[in-house]
Amino acid sequence: MKVLNLIYIFLLFGLTAFGQQKPNVVMILTDDQGYGDLGVTGNPHISTPNIDQFAKENVTLDHFLVNAVCAPTRASLLTGRYNLATGVNWVTRRKEVMNADEVTLAELFKSNNYQTGLFGKWHNGSTYPHNPVGQGFDTFFGFCSGHWNNYFDTELENEKGEYEKTEGYITDVLTDRAIQFIEKNKDENFFCFIPYNAPHAPFQVGDEYYSKYEKMGLDERTAAVYGMCENIDDNVGRLIAKLKDLGLYENTIFIYTTDNGPNGERYNAEMRGKKATVHEGGVRVPLFIKAPGMKKEKVEQLTAHIDIFPTLAELCSISVPDTLEIHGKSLVPLMKGKDKNWEDRIIYTHNQPWHFEEAPAGAVRNEQYRLVMSKENDTTLYNMNIDPSQLNDLSKSKPEVVKEMTADYHNWFMDMTNGGKEPLAEKIQVGHKEAPKTVLAAVDGTTRNKVRYEGKGWSNDWVKNFKNKKGVIQWDIKVVEDGDYNFDMLYSCSEAFVGFKLMIEVGDKIITKQIQQAFKTQQIESPDREERTEVHEFTWGDMKMGKIHLKKGKYKVKVRVSNDINPANDFRLKEIVINSTQQS
Repeated sequence: MKVLNLIYIFLLFGLTAFGQQKPNVVMILTDDQGYGDLGVTGNPHISTPNIDQFAKENVTLDHFLVNAVCAPTRASLLTGRYNLATGVNWVTRRKEVMNADEVTLAELFKSNNYQTGLFGKWHNGSTYPHNPVGQGFDTFFGFCSGHWNNYFDTELENEKGEYEKTEGYITDVLTDRAIQFIEKNKDENFFCFIPYNAPHAPFQVGDEYYSKYEKMGLDERTAAVYGMCENIDDNVGRLIAKLKDLGLYENTIFIYTTDNGPNGERYNAEMRGKKATVHEGGVRVPLFIKAPGMKKEKVEQLTAHIDIFPTLAELCSISVPDTLEIHGKSLVPLMKGKDKNWEDRIIYTHNQPWHFEEAPAGAVRNEQYRLVMSKENDTTLYNMNIDPSQLNDLSKSKPEVVKEMTADYHNWFMDMTNGGKEPLAEKIQVGHKEAPKTVLAAVDGTTRNKVRYEGKGWSNDWVKNFKNKKGVIQWDIKVVEDGDYNFDMLYSCSEAFVGFKLMIEVGDKIITKQIQQAFKTQQIESPDREERTEVHEFTWGDMKMGKIHLKKGKYKVKVRVSNDINPANDFRLKEIVINSTQQS
């Protein structure tokens, strides 16, 4: 169990004559919605009246910065710490997994008698204790991976690790569950986190939202994205209306923000860059916040994802121990319009694809300049106060600024990474009583000798190309309790290629089973508006492999096939499922 060094304080502003309670918190985080994907930020096409009105009535953080991609932003938002310090450095292949000992907002609030719920996309680890339940959420309904395959009538996971079939569009379903959570806990304090997965790909949305934008002559992706954003807006309206109906709205902190820049070329307020770039347009996103006692305010100073943790702590009168090493700072003074003593600051961004480096794409942003670095050594510098679209590179004319900001970035990077070391994901833990089932997803394994992913190793991929016993996929696990463990497999293989043996090796113990049962996989219908780049959703066969008794300790789980397999086979492995049956 994680030990939290947090002090509980009963009331936000102390008891008043009206008996005011601690504020509730509702925080919405959308996925791949850029700064320009709202009417209030100047988009001439999109319709988002509920969010626009909310923004106009409350506090706007107009220069709010996040990471360039999903998982790093989520880790920083939840912990108040730069993502590299939390173990997260990208979006897949376990580079998205946050260290289990990080203290999240959910744990902060849970330790202060709040009910905690998450409804949507997690993307910071799929197995306990790295999943939402292990990181402080009492209630969970959504998914843990980087993206989901279908948005209509899909299956979603709950806090017990069970999958439930849903009816309807995913954003509507998640809102329904969030509202149920709010209604259930209306007499308690609650922290309700709603990380919607829209408008991330696949680009799916109902005709009632898509058609109006298609008729404007917009391309398929943009029409779908705007339709998805309008649907989000409708659900934001539903949430606000429910809070008002329950008499909770005035004493609720309500946050609306997004995780990175837009996932495509479209209106972005004339900023340079989009998702996965460290230019302004890739990391500047909208954030609007309502808090009890706060008036309308527009904050122009630099703010960032790392600031939300300490800000919410102060708004809820919760003490944060110095041992947590929070990198952000409370924005309450700025929200109150008291910015005379606010010091200029520097915000750092690191973004990488597959290989870890100091600056495959790095940026330093202060109140005046943005320095952008890349491994191609094409460092550029922009004066954001007079050139917000980053049209004029000043790196040659201001070498002293480049030198100073480059040094700042290097020092920050070395500090966040323990001297430049890549954050390595903690091992997958098996055998917790809180989570008797552990899924070893293909995407979380490493492959050898020509075994490869269908795709690049994104969420929901599988592995194929098992030619002989040299081909392997393996996972690093840590068994936390002695006991018997059942191993199952999700797979597909046509009748023409069955008959080979599959081996699961765990340390020096091996399960060998002949694959005699064919399973012809079927693609599940997917109503995409634009052809997707990720894999489609398929059906999978389930085969029980056998039982192994394991002692506590660290192991490699390896899966390989026998040499008698036909090299032209169509065998595909989706995941290995480990279930603890008894512990001794």
